[in-house]
Amino acid sequence: MKALVVLHSGLGGKEVSSIFEENIKVLYRTIGIDSIYASISSQFLDLFNKFPEVCFINNSKDEPTFGAYKGLRKLRGNNVLLIEGFVRLNKELVHRFLNRVNITVGTVKGNWSGMAFVSMRDLDYLVRSMEFNFGRELKEAFKTLKEKYSISPEVIELPD
Repeated sequence: MKALVVLHSGLGGKEVSSIFEENIKVLYRTIGIDSIYASISSQFLDLFNKFPEVCFINNSKDEPTFGAYKGLRKLRGNNVLLIEGFVRLNKELVHRFLNRVNITVGTVKGNWSGMAFVSMRDLDYLVRSMEFNFGRELKEAFKTLKEKYSISPEVIELPD
């Protein structure tokens, strides 16, 4: 299991950096230090020096879908916990996504929560779906996955 955190300029600045720091601590304890990756834009280069143990991936287009695409391509062959930068993690939240079999998307009141679990067997299909959705939100890639490849993500409702 690998974790991929996607950071882009649409999320904001310093608050996202502090959320990232908190999330890294939670991921260290639940997933492990060698399993954390972050796709970041140039706005977040200060994190590079703070967290040398995290593997950073360049999100050169500064878009959420492109950042996730680059990260997921790098993590082929693994189950991946995909996390958008605005999500505040806790141990219970991460455990809800562990040990899943299918692609699982978290929602809050029916809207994209910023978290998803991508199984190794479906990872290539999601990567191809993202290729059709550059410039759009990440949730659009999951809709394309369902429409184009008939893979319906499991949906779990998360607390506010």
